[in-house]
Amino acid sequence: MVRFNEERTPGRMENTRNTLSLVKLRALEAVVRTGSFSAAAKEIGVSQPSISNHIQSLESRFKTKLLAKSGYSVSATQTLEDLLPKIRAALALVDDVEIKLSDQRELVSGELRVSYSTYQLAIPRISAFMSSHPGIAIEARALATQDILDLFDKGETDIGFITAREVPAGLEGQLLVTSRIVIAAPPDHPLATRDKVTWNDVNSLPLLQREGSSGTRRIFEAAATISGAKPRTVLALGSWGSIATLIRSGVGVGIAMEAEITERDGCVPIQIDDPSLVAHHYVVWQKDMAKVAAVEAFRQSLVAG
Repeated sequence: MVRFNEERTPGRMENTRNTLSLVKLRALEAVVRTGSFSAAAKEIGVSQPSISNHIQSLESRFKTKLLAKSGYSVSATQTLEDLLPKIRAALALVDDVEIKLSDQRELVSGELRVSYSTYQLAIPRISAFMSSHPGIAIEARALATQDILDLFDKGETDIGFITAREVPAGLEGQLLVTSRIVIAAPPDHPLATRDKVTWNDVNSLPLLQREGSSGTRRIFEAAATISGAKPRTVLALGSWGSIATLIRSGVGVGIAMEAEITERDGCVPIQIDDPSLVAHHYVVWQKDMAKVAAVEAFRQSLVAG
């Protein structure tokens, strides 16, 4: 019998322990997302010392700090912050591979996190996707545009429906609609018969708007500042439905994208004489997540629709 003796190179075992691996990346991402080693360990199903060893191994291998501790809280250093989108994309792609190897390439299962700022534009597309991919579990959240962008930074959403002048840096997107930002008022409002109103007219109106993180509100207020207008917002609300209800109650008039006003809202759009009051509504995703199966399928559903 012939025996082969494997020659061991000095330091080989140590280098193996310090290699970059998906297990270590998953531990690192979980610590940042949950804010603690113990929460990350619980989520992954390993011991806290195991999580600590993975992090120490990575920091030792690359000779750089990846995590910053403040009391009981843990956050990413700037070095890691810049890499998180790629790390999360890599982990998502690995999950994709597991689905494919389990003969589930046709998306008979999976999950997709969707955030939207304007339900009138988002829900029909989400509904159509659910009909064509019934095995995909959808988590849908209604938020203002800036709050959706914050979720992308945290890796907590896959698809976002946002209102903006352009696709934000670091994201890719598809334009859904371009719409003027208008006053939404009851049909019997004194200004409803006019083709357009001036900023002076707007200054005299009690306005109902979305919260400060709303894309529509930010575009509206930026245009007002440039024009020298000083509009008076009497109430900020979290949804267009709430605004429409209060408009019908006579509390004030709303500021909205013309594309989100429907007949059942009981409002009519009144244009403001300012060409800069134009908003674009996009579907966006992280560049590094574009080829993840569920994200790619949703993108393709937009083209098909």
